[in-house]
Amino acid sequence: MGLGWCCFRNYVAHAKEIGGDISEYPRFFLKPASSHVEADENGNNVIELLRGDEHIDHEVELVVRLDNNLQPEAMCIGCDTTNRTRQTHAKGKGWPWTEGKAFRGSGVLGTWTQYDESAVQLTLSVNGEIRQNDSTKLMIHSVAEIIEFLKEWYDLSPGDLIWTGTPKGVGPMKIGDEVKAEMRNSGGEIISKFYAICQ
Repeated sequence: MGLGWCCFRNYVAHAKEIGGDISEYPRFFLKPASSHVEADENGNNVIELLRGDEHIDHEVELVVRLDNNLQPEAMCIGCDTTNRTRQTHAKGKGWPWTEGKAFRGSGVLGTWTQYDESAVQLTLSVNGEIRQNDSTKLMIHSVAEIIEFLKEWYDLSPGDLIWTGTPKGVGPMKIGDEVKAEMRNSGGEIISKFYAICQ
């Protein structure tokens, strides 16, 4: 598992809901390989909150994996688990977001499928309530644009993951919550999924 390159504020409605601005080019924070948690072949996974007494949000995303030629080879649905308490404190101090975004288990991955540049639908529910449900066609910067920018500025490696940003509807999770996420293609077929209990 490689490094996670996480594009943020890549959906207009999400930027608005968190009071953030939109940049003219993609900007990133990083997730170390150790923060990623793979689902099994049936999509079962866990969401490790670490500090259940703090405000921790779900952020559903399209995640893309790079091949040996640094081209997209596979994709899955993912949850960028965000400790909003720690992130907000860091922002207020002008500190990096690492504590709020890259803690152990913060990169929850679903089942992998072959990469396809077509738009997909991302859905996430908590205890049966749909919280996020939008298409990747709403992304400000496409996967191709994100990778082009990354190659211009950074050295990528095979196996690196590209987190493409979350649509609107992020919300809190607590210990014991059941979280279900699905990615559907244009025909409505589920092509990636995960099911997790928060712990």
